[in-house]
Amino acid sequence: MPKLQSKSNTILKTGSRAEYDLYPTPKRCVEQLLERQKFSGNIWEPACGKGDISDVLFDAGYSVLSTDIVNHGYKNFSSVADFLKCSYQDDMPRNIITNPPFKYATDFMKLGYNLTAQSGGKLALFLRLNFLEGQKRYHWYKENKPSNIYVFSKRQTLWRNGEEIPKGRSGTTAYAWFVWRGKSWDNNETTLDWIEP
Repeated sequence: MPKLQSKSNTILKTGSRAEYDLYPTPKRCVEQLLERQKFSGNIWEPACGKGDISDVLFDAGYSVLSTDIVNHGYKNFSSVADFLKCSYQDDMPRNIITNPPFKYATDFMKLGYNLTAQSGGKLALFLRLNFLEGQKRYHWYKENKPSNIYVFSKRQTLWRNGEEIPKGRSGTTAYAWFVWRGKSWDNNETTLDWIEP
């Protein structure tokens, strides 16, 4: 397992966003990823929050390392770790699946790609669809194309701190799963597909 930091200075308190950027991923979204991608080996969820992604992975039979910058009370929490300060180790999980904090999504993408490229595993990130845009990401994408992008036909609502509020009080956003296959893919083409409503 990777050497994990005991604490971090990377704290998210931007604007009106939830502290630590805690917006749990709908479990059905994770199930829909697993219907389209199989993962060989164990999985690291480095922004596990309250365990919404990890629980689905456990239920599917995967061995999961669940870490986050703080412990949000998840029952299968492994340890506090600042993902952005971690480096590759031979015994680390082969794959990474996460919904990264919005402010650090590009950093998570680049580090996650580098780690899984070394491990030979896959990186799957739950990201806003407009993450395809961006002048700063353009050159990186040209060199490190995702192998698959799965677009949710239905917009998703991610509740602040996982606390649902009455309908009409929270917006919905276009999301997609972005998947990189590391060394097992030749980086020539990205397959785009849509997830049914």
